[in-house]
This record gives sequence, C-alpha cells and structure tokens, in this order.
Amino acid sequence: MKVYYFNVEPKRFGIKTCFNKKFFGHKTYKEPQFLFLTPSQIDKKNLCPKNMLKLKQKYNFNKIVMFDRVVGTDKNILILDHVNRSGTSFVFGKTPYKNFPMFPDMSGIYITKKNEKGHAVQTLGIDRFQSPPREKGVVFSESAAIIAPLWHYVGVGVRCFGVCAQKADKVTLKPL
Repeated sequence: MKVYYFNVEPKRFGIKTCFNKKFFGHKTYKEPQFLFLTPSQIDKKNLCPKNMLKLKQKYNFNKIVMFDRVVGTDKNILILDHVNRSGTSFVFGKTPYKNFPMFPDMSGIYITKKNEKGHAVQTLGIDRFQSPPREKGVVFSESAAIIAPLWHYVGVGVRCFGVCAQKADKVTLKPL
C-alpha cells in the first residue's frame, strides 16, 4: 500500500479527497492500494512521536511519500534535505518516547536514489510561509522540517516532494 502524507490539506495540492476518518490527530482516507494522511492541525497535540507511531502501527507502513508546499522555484522539486527556520520542533521535549533515543540521529531523513537531483529547502512554518523572505537561490518550504523528523524518529522513511505553491491550486497530482 502506498502512503501519501500531505503536510497541509490536500485540496491545496489539487487533490479532492474526502477524508472519512480521524485517528491520532490526523484525517485519513484509505483504499486498498493507498492511504492519504494529513494532520488535523499543525500543532504539538496532533504532531508528536506518540501519534506518528500509532499511525505507523495501525496502518502497518514503513515509508511515506510526503508533499509540502514550496516557494522560490517555479517547478515541483524533490526535497533532499532541510534547514528548520520555523522556530518549531515537535520532537524537542518529546523524547525519549518508548524505546526510541533521547537524541535521535537526524541525518538521512529523506529517501533518495543515488545521484538523484533535488533541493535542500529552508522551512519557514505555516505563518511565515505566507510571506517568505526574498533570498535569491533559496527554496522555502512550509513544513517539511517540522514533520519529516517525526516520521524519521519513529522509523518511517520519507520521500518528500515540494509542490510549487503558485501551481498547487491549478495542477492535480496523480498517485505515483
């Protein structure tokens, strides 16, 4: 089963999915071949190691394809790395959780293929993303650096795509 994780409402990416259930701070929609997940709200109540682990266990997956909005580029991109400029971390103060480490290794969060071209993004957070700074050559993301470390912490591999925010409302994404 493919698992698609949308950092914000999928309608922002052109996906018209009717989420029919709520579990562990997330809205869900499941078909036999795929699962769509999106946080009910981006906050420490919904996004925490406990909820991410419960989702992983409930649906039995080890990899996700994550989508985040980006600005500073005019095309959709593969995210290879991030810098968290949001001032938010939902891992901080929530570790150790169960048998997971207090100080997790956060290198290699994103799944990539050898010699694959992509971008390192700078995550601003929901509020600051609405009016990003103008820095030449910098691609800003909305929440990749806030959410991907949670998945990585509970042992879920993340393949992350940045969807150009200017195009997100105009282009419908199709399952990969």
